Amino acid sequence: MSKFYTEISKYYDYIFPTGKAQLQLIKKIVGEAPKNILDVACGSGGYAKSLNDSGHQVTAIDLDQEMVQALKARDTGIDARVLNMLDIEVLNKTFDLIFCIGNSVVHLNNNEEIYEFLKSCKNSLKENGHLLIQIVNYDRVLAQDVKQLPTIKNEDVPLVFERYYDYWPEQHKINFRTILRVNENVLENSVLLHPIKSTEFVGLLEELGFQDIQLYGSFNQEAYDPMVSFPLIMVAKK
Repeated sequence: MSKFYTEISKYYDYIFPTGKAQLQLIKKIVGEAPKNILDVACGSGGYAKSLNDSGHQVTAIDLDQEMVQALKARDTGIDARVLNMLDIEVLNKTFDLIFCIGNSVVHLNNNEEIYEFLKSCKNSLKENGHLLIQIVNYDRVLAQDVKQLPTIKNEDVPLVFERYYDYWPEQHKINFRTILRVNENVLENSVLLHPIKSTEFVGLLEELGFQDIQLYGSFNQEAYDPMVSFPLIMVAKK
């Protein structure tokens, strides 16, 4: 895990606060508690804690040890672990819902790794269990050569989080550069992302036998528009 993510862990909730629309959709999909839920790339665990508080049995994984330790201290009722998303089958559990939001899946290297992740998810879901994935809409990013995502500001800290995209066609990668400004401190980082398109993602889900695949352009379940929507949200059933 990049040192950058460890350094920003103390600011994570200010940059990415737990969203009401995200929680509402997660709860709508999974149904009445108690259900077994896996939060993949959980960050500081805001969603995991809210779901655990609602009576669900929550497992949460992330690569950043600082964030996982903070979540364990925050809520001992959550099974929080440092684990790669490609290794979820070592948990030896089955879930009613697996979700991975926050554009985390595209940190995998290619479609083959994403396929392996989705395969592990399917193997770890109960019959009729659901998978929820959210990434940036790379249909729009690639077609319109998007160079920057909206800057995140939080005046309470205060902080500014700038996000820049630079597409490298030869490698089919996006160089994702971030600048976090907190008072007089500046933290910079860059990481390569794999910009998978919606048709490719749906194709992988279909190849694995997922059913009832739904695409949304927001967590409020607005229709997905490849050239307009900011996120791509996918819900599929085993």
